[in-house]
Amino acid sequence: MPTELVAVLSHAVTDEIYGADGEFLAREVGGAGAYAATGASLAGEPWSTVIVSGAGARDRPALVRWFRERQVEPAGLFVHGERSPLTRIRYDHEGERVEEPVFGAEHFAAHTPLPRHLPVPPARLGGVYLFHDTEPRYWAEITAFRQRWHGPLLWEIAADACEPGNVATVRELVTAVDVLSLNVAEARSLLGTTDPAEVHRALGRPGLVLVLRGGADGAVVCADGHLLHAGVAPGAVVDPTGGGNSHSGAFLAAFARTGDARCAARYAAAAASVVIAQNGAPPIDQALRADVTARAGRVRVHP
Repeated sequence: MPTELVAVLSHAVTDEIYGADGEFLAREVGGAGAYAATGASLAGEPWSTVIVSGAGARDRPALVRWFRERQVEPAGLFVHGERSPLTRIRYDHEGERVEEPVFGAEHFAAHTPLPRHLPVPPARLGGVYLFHDTEPRYWAEITAFRQRWHGPLLWEIAADACEPGNVATVRELVTAVDVLSLNVAEARSLLGTTDPAEVHRALGRPGLVLVLRGGADGAVVCADGHLLHAGVAPGAVVDPTGGGNSHSGAFLAAFARTGDARCAARYAAAAASVVIAQNGAPPIDQALRADVTARAGRVRVHP
């Protein structure tokens, strides 16, 4: 493994995906962890990303193969129980999605990765990705971890945490992270606004990088007092599943490598465009990474 790794701490599951009319579309390895790790791998070097997630004993060998096909180190797949989580995803006609853990919420939560599950010491980490809500016990461990490791840490906030009554809690938790990633629907639900400057004023703090994802409208990045408007990389949209997670994972990997929010926004758009161009996350090789780099160079960021 490379000296520094981007660790993705989030679930790797099996997704059953259904369209707005109820038609079955695909059964794929998915979950925020799988897609974020794919995005980070596309924006990084081979084996520079490690996935950390619970995995059922029966499912772990297949997950190991899946991640290796994407040049993601699977050493952080810890065994819990016999089966990994299975998620049923249904899209509506507006493109919004509803997710249901088939084996139940308790089973899903038991596979939640925490810093204690990291397969490498903190000194080996170049960046950490989190996807979670505002659960106090989870954040107590993250806060303790931050005393031993100092970033960059990206939090992609879970949609179910974006309720108006959670604003104060989210503002407090943001003090533990370096990058906050959310989409415009989540910002509207949490704050009643999608204006990037207002979102940053409501949640930001000095030094925080805010990534406000707008799907086909691109993303706005608030960094160092500046607003950067990043477009999308051109390409077909076959399945939007995982687009936001891969965007966040790629942003973190590029930001951890360069410290440059503008560069990270370009790689995030490019990686997301590759992921949503087919059902499921694509296998990764150097040719695909070269394609992502080329796409990133064509993404417009202004000013």
